Amino acid sequence: MTLPTEPIGSIPRPKVLQDGMAAAAAGTISTDQLEALFDDAVADTLRRFEATGSPVVTDGEQRKPSFATYSVWLVWPSPRVA
Repeated sequence: MTLPTEPIGSIPRPKVLQDGMAAAAAGTISTDQLEALFDDAVADTLRRFEATGSPVVTDGEQRKPSFATYSVWLVWPSPRVA
């Protein structure tokens, strides 16, 4: 018996994006630079999903501030990179 599964949801972020998010939070890179890193991470995630032949292709939640707390992050008033 087989159980069909597909990888959906959160995909680990590349180190360059992790570093970029930290740099943006520290104010050492611009929002535009961070957006470019997000774009690259999403494009890479999409390529990887497509390469597997998966019928489900997602962005891997690369732009989410936290995989565990993003729903709270959106409503909790605090300074953040938009």
